Amino acid sequence: MFELVPYAFLTMIVALLVDRFIGEPPNALHPVVWMGKVISFFDKRISRGHPRRERFFGMVMALAVILLFSVMVLLLMALVRDVLGLLVWAIVGGVLLKTMFAMSAMGKHIEPVREALLAGDLELGRQKAAMMVSRDVSQLDKEHVISCAAESAAENTVDSIFSPLFYFGLLGLPAAVAYRVSNTLDAMVGYLNDKYRYVGWFSAKLDDCTNFVMARAAVPFILLALIILGKDWRAGWGASKKYHDQTLSPNKGWHMSAFAGGLGIRFEKIGWYVMGDGPLPSDPDVLRDTIKVMTMASYLFVLTVVVPLYLLVGAEAQVFLEDLLLGLIGV
Repeated sequence: MFELVPYAFLTMIVALLVDRFIGEPPNALHPVVWMGKVISFFDKRISRGHPRRERFFGMVMALAVILLFSVMVLLLMALVRDVLGLLVWAIVGGVLLKTMFAMSAMGKHIEPVREALLAGDLELGRQKAAMMVSRDVSQLDKEHVISCAAESAAENTVDSIFSPLFYFGLLGLPAAVAYRVSNTLDAMVGYLNDKYRYVGWFSAKLDDCTNFVMARAAVPFILLALIILGKDWRAGWGASKKYHDQTLSPNKGWHMSAFAGGLGIRFEKIGWYVMGDGPLPSDPDVLRDTIKVMTMASYLFVLTVVVPLYLLVGAEAQVFLEDLLLGLIGV
């Protein structure tokens, strides 16, 4: 059991270092981009017009893509360990793990919004914010541009950091990949419109289920980050209790409203939700504060939960699954 511990620890170190100093790989090499292309390939081949049929094939599509990528990465890691040894296995695993979560990337996306607004260029701020959110930002005022950018960072604290790393800690890299496919499915087809209402039904529900625990478990880490950074954790907790049911998702309101309350501001997506008792943010520097809270909460979670969980459970589970797959294919 303890033979794996140093290599499992190395995997985490590699992933965090790559995230911090290198960041995201080019789109051509990014597994999440590949996931999106496969999902799009299947989605285009599902005929519309029959709700029951759409739901069935939407479910088949989701399970097939999840299984495809999870087995592929499991096979890759099994072969790397079998042929090249544990050291290379750990390094390759760390590089692949980094592509399943995005901690530093959110700050890099938000900073151009902040800089544009500080320079007084609202139109440029809108353009930069449009790269982060799906809503129409063309008519948003400065306060709502700041709000939507901060909301994006708050929301992705769970979707892009806590959840993929939790599943990695629990069952290893294949589980992180499975989660990332599920989340990508929801982002691409989990919409309540005519095109995806039935095809994306299973993907949307699956995403709700896979994020249910982490959306709530993230709140204490956000509150602890607020304490460390000298923010109002009590207001964060109060807002989370008061506004957690404001979103259509059963999950997102918990952690998003904790950010809003703790930062003393209000998040507002016009016509959809309001979170927090403070005013709409007018100072672009609140975006930097949002990233600080997100980063601090994420590192606290990694150090206290993900690392020990992977060292004691996830690495062993991953190796067990790798050996099982190698046995099935006769290697």
